[in-house]
Amino acid sequence: MSALVEPLRLVLLAETEWSSLLRECLQALGNPAALITAPSWEAACSLFDEQEHGLLLSTPANLPAPGRCRLPTVLLLEQEPAEAPAGVTDWLVRDSLTGDVLRRCLRYVGKHGQLQNTVQRLTEQDPLTAIANRQGFHTLLRARLSEFAGRGLAMAHLDLDNFRHANDTLGYQAGDHLILQVVARLKGELEACDQLARLGSDEFALLLDIRRDPGRALRIVGQITEALAEPYWVDGESLLIGCSLGVAEASEGVSADLLMWHAHIAMQQAKRTQGCNFSVYDERHSRGARSRADLEGELRRALRRDELELHYQPRLCLQTGQVVGLEALVRWRHAERGLLTPDEFIPLAEESGLIVPLGYWVIARALRDMQWLRGRGLPALHMAVNLSFRQFQDSQLLPTLTRLIADRGVEAQWLEFELTETAVMRRSDQVQQTMDGLGQLGVRFSLDDFGTGFSSFVHLNNLPITLLKVDKSFVGGMGAEPASYRLVQAMINLGHNLHLQVVAEGVETPEQLALLRQFGCDQVQGYLISKPLPLSELARFLVFGRHQALLAGLSS
Repeated sequence: MSALVEPLRLVLLAETEWSSLLRECLQALGNPAALITAPSWEAACSLFDEQEHGLLLSTPANLPAPGRCRLPTVLLLEQEPAEAPAGVTDWLVRDSLTGDVLRRCLRYVGKHGQLQNTVQRLTEQDPLTAIANRQGFHTLLRARLSEFAGRGLAMAHLDLDNFRHANDTLGYQAGDHLILQVVARLKGELEACDQLARLGSDEFALLLDIRRDPGRALRIVGQITEALAEPYWVDGESLLIGCSLGVAEASEGVSADLLMWHAHIAMQQAKRTQGCNFSVYDERHSRGARSRADLEGELRRALRRDELELHYQPRLCLQTGQVVGLEALVRWRHAERGLLTPDEFIPLAEESGLIVPLGYWVIARALRDMQWLRGRGLPALHMAVNLSFRQFQDSQLLPTLTRLIADRGVEAQWLEFELTETAVMRRSDQVQQTMDGLGQLGVRFSLDDFGTGFSSFVHLNNLPITLLKVDKSFVGGMGAEPASYRLVQAMINLGHNLHLQVVAEGVETPEQLALLRQFGCDQVQGYLISKPLPLSELARFLVFGRHQALLAGLSS
């Protein structure tokens, strides 16, 4: 008779009668499987490593505690149960146990194990690298924390810097090749007792055994940062990408989720420094992270409770002396901290993903206020709204904007989206397609913070941009720095050569305004004209503003 299907190593947790009966059945079948009798799973578990196959046969009284045994389990019963027992693969009844019944049971367990392994591999393994994915790592981490009793274990959270840029530039196939090189370098620094997992596209987790050497974790992550700092070769090109590692040690009673959170916090701390760096978790990091998490929760509630508001900064045409546009700037009226400017919460919104619903709120509110101003008999003005690149990537941007414009009954030609240089240049093809779709509605675009990014003038010439906005850092330096003086003039000339209007931001002195008029700048905005104003104050400014007198004084 042919040998039975694996598993070949059987562990029996039962009295002598079961041992004798099972040995007789196995002998009759010609099965070479070893039957190991043990008083408990704790006594037998050392016989199995992570790769070995086996089967546990146990009476109900001897079953290991849930989660303690990873082997498939067959329950040994005195009589047939009324319902299928929970938590086991199969069961055997003493009086009906024969060789054929045992054969069928073992074959079923073998097939069931193969199926489970396949499912586990698909659900807990990264298909590209063949290492554990996030789900698989979480399972492994819980098991190791239980095995180690929360001691002698360290976790590192690794994030690759600028990987997405390399992926976008070289293509996804090259990105996959790069990830495989990273994994190979990481494996080269680890030992058999360590574990490696891929948590996301450019994030990894390392689980380090430090029971015999508490200082080993810091040595390993130091070696890893050095290894990952070396150039990579992809499609014949040399690449340098940074990495940030956070290290956290387990302690008695720490949960898997908490340890992962501590490592993540430390990684975020390391990311504040450019290059390949690592940081070790301490409680101060946690307090700062909790503060950010609390603020994120407050921002979510602020969106729901309508605690945000828009202020508007007028934009002045230097040729006519008339206000021709407004820039919508979001403010958060915080119950305890007062009125918060975008610098205090927009980075958090970007990081958390809240920037997308926040962006839609700003667009909807700006369109509502446009309608309100027109209803008061004020002339139509271009309404400029800052658009995040993440918002720009949202597939619902075009249909949502179409609906909002229709609902408010405003003309799309008066809506203007401000995009940064970095956003425009990251994926020029995608940007072009989205801008073309919005442009068909009548929406126009301006390039914000011009001069601070890395514009390709070829791309600028191909994109449907109407205005260039010279960053306030250059405008502010015109009086004291000759280089800024010449640079602003050159940017204005460049914009005009590209048939674009040029707006200077951050104008705060009459001297700056005079120079910009001399350079032929088209429009200006800044505190010299007006600070950002709430809607009611904006309406009064548009009727009784002082900008005409300001320009009259300059021209005299």
